[in-house]
Amino acid sequence: MEHRAREGVRAATIRPFRAATVPPRADSGHYVIMIHVSVARSSIDQVIDLVNADGGPPLVVVTGRTGTGRSTVLAEIGRFLQARGRVVIDTRIARDGVPVDRRDGGTTPGPAGWSAPLTPVDGAFDDRSTARRAATAMAASVVPREAVVLVDDAQWMDRDTAAVLEALAHRVAGTAVRYVCAVALPCPEPLRSAGVAALRRLRAERLVATVRVPALDLDATALAVRAHVGALPSPELVAHVRARSRGIAAAVVDVVSSVRDSGGVRLVSGHAYLVPDAPDDLADGSAPPLRGVSLISPAAWRTACTAAALEPAGPVLPALLATTLETTVDEALARLRDLEAAGLLHRARDGSRRFLVPFLASRLRAELRPYERRRLAALVVRAAWQGEVALSRPALADLIAVAGRLLPAARAHADLVAAAQETRREATPCRDARWWRAAAELAGSEDDRVRAWLEHCKAGKRAGDAPATIASARKLLDSGSALPEVVRHELYMVLVLALHANGDTEELDAVANGTAFWEADEAVRAICRVLALILRGSWGAAYSLLLRARPIWAARPATRERGELIQWVGELVAGRMDEFEAGLVVSPVTDGEGMRRRYPTDWAIACMVALGDVQRGREIARTAGLAESDLLPTHRAVFALAEGRPEAQEMARRSLADRGRHHFELGDPNFYQQFGSLALAKGELGATRQLIATARAEMHALDHVLDVLDATIEATLGEVDTGRARLEGALDRARDNGVVVGTELLLSMLVRLHLLAGDVPGAKARVQDLDAVADVLRSPRAWIHATSGRALAHGDTAAAAECLRLARETGQAFDEASLGLQLAWAGLAEPEVLVDVYAFYGRLDAPLARAWTRSAMAARGVPVPGRAVTKAENERLLGQLLTEGLTNRQIASLLGSSEKSVEGRLGRLFSRTGYRSRIELAAALLDGSYRH
Repeated sequence: MEHRAREGVRAATIRPFRAATVPPRADSGHYVIMIHVSVARSSIDQVIDLVNADGGPPLVVVTGRTGTGRSTVLAEIGRFLQARGRVVIDTRIARDGVPVDRRDGGTTPGPAGWSAPLTPVDGAFDDRSTARRAATAMAASVVPREAVVLVDDAQWMDRDTAAVLEALAHRVAGTAVRYVCAVALPCPEPLRSAGVAALRRLRAERLVATVRVPALDLDATALAVRAHVGALPSPELVAHVRARSRGIAAAVVDVVSSVRDSGGVRLVSGHAYLVPDAPDDLADGSAPPLRGVSLISPAAWRTACTAAALEPAGPVLPALLATTLETTVDEALARLRDLEAAGLLHRARDGSRRFLVPFLASRLRAELRPYERRRLAALVVRAAWQGEVALSRPALADLIAVAGRLLPAARAHADLVAAAQETRREATPCRDARWWRAAAELAGSEDDRVRAWLEHCKAGKRAGDAPATIASARKLLDSGSALPEVVRHELYMVLVLALHANGDTEELDAVANGTAFWEADEAVRAICRVLALILRGSWGAAYSLLLRARPIWAARPATRERGELIQWVGELVAGRMDEFEAGLVVSPVTDGEGMRRRYPTDWAIACMVALGDVQRGREIARTAGLAESDLLPTHRAVFALAEGRPEAQEMARRSLADRGRHHFELGDPNFYQQFGSLALAKGELGATRQLIATARAEMHALDHVLDVLDATIEATLGEVDTGRARLEGALDRARDNGVVVGTELLLSMLVRLHLLAGDVPGAKARVQDLDAVADVLRSPRAWIHATSGRALAHGDTAAAAECLRLARETGQAFDEASLGLQLAWAGLAEPEVLVDVYAFYGRLDAPLARAWTRSAMAARGVPVPGRAVTKAENERLLGQLLTEGLTNRQIASLLGSSEKSVEGRLGRLFSRTGYRSRIELAAALLDGSYRH
């Protein structure tokens, strides 16, 4: 919020709540102000009603916590009143108690003989007659003009000014004059003692009204976060920002900026998610500059920073503060009371003190030098060890990780290891990694150090922190420590996967071609080369190398398990299903057997995901004893997408937002293809394209599946030949690489594009290819697409019925709806099928697919239910397509209508909404100001 500079302030001042960086939207600060004004509208309306009311109170006090935006509210009131012809006099009280920045409706100075509307008069507090005489003189200037006097930062009034204001309230009572004063809470001295008594007297005489400006609630915080990040925030992100800012409007943007800049926010398809390991504190260099909410002295500044670091000490904070500042406990308590009076600290019933805005505490801690933070953390830890401070095990470990070697190494190391072991399931991976890193640095033996770095590497891998994983893996591999063979071999493979996740393509290519200088034995180098080739998309070369090197890697137990797993997956990718089925063995997974036993099960489910076999994937999970909540997020999302569950899109977005893993996931291509198909059905072409770009950036193996999405977009926009050429190229690429999985999707789409181009022989030829692939893969998805292709190319109604039956029985609800629409449109399925399809897409809130279905229903003479719903949905879809930046011609192609029809619909939409251009309407749709 806007905060004017104050005169007479010393250089060292607390200035909380200033954004660290320019937000992504240049006008996001403006939006946040608008949002706050909207939330505070009830307060604004209350004040305006009081000002305009006949016989209303002459004095209105607007209160609110520091940073809630009282100045903004005051400015809104002034603008409103001026627009309606009221004389508004605007003044502000400086910290030294002197009114400054006098403005009189935009003109200065006032009429001849005009005096300030409010000013201190020496002796007014002690001599009430002096206050009354001063009030009479000031009222003479404002009463004839029926002015409204706005007094900002009134908390800085001295006792004499407060006495004059009280006298003014009596003097202008019964007139149209109103004094509106904005006061920040908690109110500082001297106004606190003098003002409370004056307010009590005025309230008894009904000469004053108090209106409070509220903090932002969850809904308003969500609007502010959305304005700042340009995406719809998740409830977890909103709750995090609200908790860290306490709803203080001025702090919300800073909290969002801090979390976003530290990597704690991930954007997925227009939605913003809080990363599970979002840091709770600010690191060096990440802290935004502070903005003036309370201005305090340099001594108070030091106290505030130190108190922020000692905050976990609770009731013993004063004693530790006295030790740190080398003063007495009484002096430390006095300094803390000053911070309480400034509105920074709050004292709880148990005697502990907490900063009112948690983000401010983090911000102040970041102002300390690293050594100072470590020293203060060590003070709190020692107090906890002595029983003076009650801390949870995780909180204690956090402080030990900060203090490091300033503590006795043996005890600190033991506490860190105990915290990591006791909270293994509850602690977030990033927090776990911090503890193990600190434990490694405090380890007293080589064995303890190696163990800590291994655990740090695992935690980094779970967190998806590729740089940390690479660093710890290299540290262990280069240390010369006597690592067990199986551990050393596993570390090299983890390193390959982390290089891929980190985008280190140069070193990954060196590993793939065997030129990387790694001190690994021949068996490990062979497996790492195979893994790198797979990650670079060279399945054929990888499989060939794997077979040639089998005598080498199969002779070592440490590499045989991984090599056989890769070979088994390679059999599937190449379509050698007999060999794949022979190797598919799933055993129950128990909690005591850990991730090593779980790993083959995850790969087995991933293989079913790649094949699109939902039923069998679920069977494998049940056999392994895994509930749905135990599955990998992408596996859960794929099942939900295939089954057409309404929550599928949200599950998919969340799985992308929480990608804490480095291993290659065979099911990812199918995940992206299904997620993109749903986004396309909703008319979200931009989100679909962004999804494809994200997928191509992070994966290369089986990426031909993504070409189906690209070709679908191109075909729906009328670029059928472009889409067909793309699919032909993807099919050639897959065949050259010896890959069969996913080619059924390419061929199925090619059948449709051949038919769109009027090339029936070409479509029939592709059906033959589809049948051959289905015979090889023997998966439900392959058979479904083969039968649908046969139905479309040959006009075979029996094949159409078989296709829909297979989809229904195997739980492929999304494919059943999509193919059912195509078959019914072609007259190969009963018209009643369209009714079910229409309802299905309604449950998924997919307006583009609903529009296609309505066109098919009209062509087949099937009544469309809900005329009012249809009209609203069409309008919403048209608005959505405008936000995609499509031309009228592209929209017409997408909707299967004419350009003239689109122009007419747009004209009616503009006329009804009042927007004058596509840009205005699209902007309204994007920022949510137009709700259809």
